[in-house]
Amino acid sequence: MKKIFSVCLFGILLLANACKKDDKITVSEELGFDERFSPKEDDLPAIKEMFKTYDLWLRLNFEDAKEVTNAIVVTDASNRFGATPLDEAMKPSAIMFVDTLLHNVSKDYVRRIFPREFFFVKTYNGSYWKENIKALGRTRLIVCWPNEVKNAQPITVPETHYYQDSVVTRMVWGSLSSMLVQRMEGEIPGFEAAGMPYDKGKIMDEIIKNFPGDSDEEQELRNAELDKMAAERGYITANGSKAYGTDLSQWLSLLVLESFDNVKKNYLDNSPKRAEKYKVLTEYLKKEYNWDIQASGDKYREKLNSFQ
Repeated sequence: MKKIFSVCLFGILLLANACKKDDKITVSEELGFDERFSPKEDDLPAIKEMFKTYDLWLRLNFEDAKEVTNAIVVTDASNRFGATPLDEAMKPSAIMFVDTLLHNVSKDYVRRIFPREFFFVKTYNGSYWKENIKALGRTRLIVCWPNEVKNAQPITVPETHYYQDSVVTRMVWGSLSSMLVQRMEGEIPGFEAAGMPYDKGKIMDEIIKNFPGDSDEEQELRNAELDKMAAERGYITANGSKAYGTDLSQWLSLLVLESFDNVKKNYLDNSPKRAEKYKVLTEYLKKEYNWDIQASGDKYREKLNSFQ
């Protein structure tokens, strides 16, 4: 046993001496592996610059649909129809959309928390299973472009489409915020405590049970009770009672796309617990990631209003 240990130790020392601290570990050409998760030499300069700045790869090309459906450590095995490549004419507007989105977030937050890849395609899946957007694990967000989700706007001015098409932008942030919660570095201190503990939606289910029926009047009564519960417990909607991730993702997607005046009027003035959670969240993002999320929301609402 002692002899085997000595041999192993000798091997470790040889390996340590062979690698200097500043050596860059790269894909072995001898083994024939491809370096998959970074832009290629022939990628557009804007994509390479985005990767250099944000450590995020905006992918617009692929040869095999498996390049889209196979992400880091996760595969979309249920995808029946793969994906189709983005039209060449759509690439500039896709770049502008993502670039605008990233400019509304701090560089530090993007580099540390954002998914590693945005993959824009013409279609994803198909027939009755067609999907407009797909979060593949925690690392890749797939977006169909131009998007055909209901009420999406045609791309007339690519430079301002992020602000102009609120349907698509909110859809993107709805998926993105859920991914961000999974990737953030631990729970935000004091966020849950500022409201009420999560109960896996039990109180929401109880309200739905106590206010059954599908008539307009019955639905209105039920929704009023759900809204009242959310305000009393510090959630954006009743669904926030389910779990920390559900609650925080709703807060993120709201604040990044809505002005402080509207947030205050609709969510904070009628709920001391929401007001406290708002304070905890916005201060944490500023301190930890240098991101003023409310400034992003103010800018978005101002731009959106100018197109209406």
